[in-house]
Amino acid sequence: MFQHVYVSTTSWAISHAEMNEVLDASRRNNRVNGVSGLLLHIDRGFLQILEGSKAAVAETYARIVCDKRHGGCRVLVEQEIGDRLFGTWSMGYEHLRPSASRTSDIFAAVSYALDGIMPPERAAHIAVLFRDFYRAEMGNRAA
Repeated sequence: MFQHVYVSTTSWAISHAEMNEVLDASRRNNRVNGVSGLLLHIDRGFLQILEGSKAAVAETYARIVCDKRHGGCRVLVEQEIGDRLFGTWSMGYEHLRPSASRTSDIFAAVSYALDGIMPPERAAHIAVLFRDFYRAEMGNRAA
């Protein structure tokens, strides 16, 4: 199993409709290719975690890099992992707002990654942080 974590930016504010198109296409493609993961969207920044076979993840990332909605793609982590952190999710998604106090650490991590000042040893732990955050958020919504 292979894990790829990257950040990217966009030069315009993506509308809700555009984001839904991205998610629909990602989920459809990921199901077919056996890729799972999580996409975080904060302002004009994205952090995405992709998991699957190395070939499927590489193919998915190659499509993303060519997508005009992404710019400044920067890889944070590429590593072999024992098990998926995101199970069978074709693509979990969260749109975070930096003003929300509960998301301040997540926002800071994405901001540091986009600015290129996150140390590599810290970047390797991001996926677990986001999995735990996402699980907590989904649990709160179910309650």
